[in-house]
Amino acid sequence: MATETVVRKLDESAVQLPKTAPKAAYVKKTYSPEFLAEHEAVMARVREEGAKRIRRSVERAIAMGIIDKDGNLLKKELPADMLPGADRDFGG
Repeated sequence: MATETVVRKLDESAVQLPKTAPKAAYVKKTYSPEFLAEHEAVMARVREEGAKRIRRSVERAIAMGIIDKDGNLLKKELPADMLPGADRDFGG
């Protein structure tokens, strides 16, 4: 009885990785003054738009009678579906 050894052929198209991949070095980034000025201008517009949205939300909450002009909560009652004994289950 002869025993045959099966040898797998190496795939020529396969890419072999090195045993240890090189680690990325820490690089401290520096930015040009032009980039920083442009970034600050964009962030200023974002903050301005955010402030407008907050003001509109506060005005809407005041108009709905949820808060007063000082931001104090006026409505403390719960909606009907959140009262004890309601037919809703919130998993709590």
